[in-house]
Order: sequence, then structure tokens, then C-alpha cells
Amino acid sequence: TGAAAATAALSACSFFSPVQTDNKYIPGDGVPVQLGSIAGRNLAIVAEKAGGPGTLVGAVLNQGDAQAQVGFVTRAESEAGGSVASRVSLGSRESKPIEGIVFAKVPSAPGTLTDIYLVTSEGKQLVSVPVLAPTGMYEQFKPKA
Repeated sequence: TGAAAATAALSACSFFSPVQTDNKYIPGDGVPVQLGSIAGRNLAIVAEKAGGPGTLVGAVLNQGDAQAQVGFVTRAESEAGGSVASRVSLGSRESKPIEGIVFAKVPSAPGTLTDIYLVTSEGKQLVSVPVLAPTGMYEQFKPKA
């Protein structure tokens, strides 16, 4: 009877616990952003220090039926009159990893956030992305000085 009571008592613990799969969360190191039919996924910047270069990592996807061009610029570059230096071309319903986009100067240090804009023909969307140190799996994205 003691074992039966203990089993009944312990099985009730899960009754009061919320189902964790019902909670929305971002399962990666980066963050998402959406602008019209264009989405950025798992966006982050890999940089060694504040004020140095940084490599943008993540992916972009076109959820629309028309081809699209997607670019990124830091908020600091945008406010200084800078423009998008390189773009990713996407076909209809296409997704691609971000490759080759390096910001010359990332204003924030690893472990903090910095603001960038996702830029398309529909406009631009501000998003705060994490700045990650080039260690572990991110070492391969260390910007070339």
C-alpha cells in the first residue's frame, strides 16, 4: 500500500507541471526577423571585439513567389549614411545560408547585442542580434582582419 500511495503521489507531480513543448522559444543562438515575405533565421554576428569586423551568420528565406534581394547593414552604418555592401539573391520559395557578409565595424562586444537592419525592396526591419565570440562551432566564422 505504501508503494501504491507513493506511485500515485509522484505521478501527480506532472499534472501540475506545464507542458514545455507548448512554450514558444528560440532554439538557437541567433534570432529571427521578418519583413514581408522575407525571413531571417538564427541571425547572429561573430566578432572578436567591439569595434572590429564581424561575420553575419544565419539563413534567409523567401516565402513569396517573386525573386528577392536581401541585404544587411548595421544600425551604426545606416545612421552614418552607409548602405548595404552585399546582398543575397533568393528565388521564389528559396532559403539560403548567409555567406560572405562581413561588417567592417561591429559596435558591440561578444556577449552583447547589436542592432542591424534586414533590407529588401519592401523596406528595412531593425533587429537586435547577439554578438558571439569566434570559439567552438563559430570559430570557422572568425572574420579575417
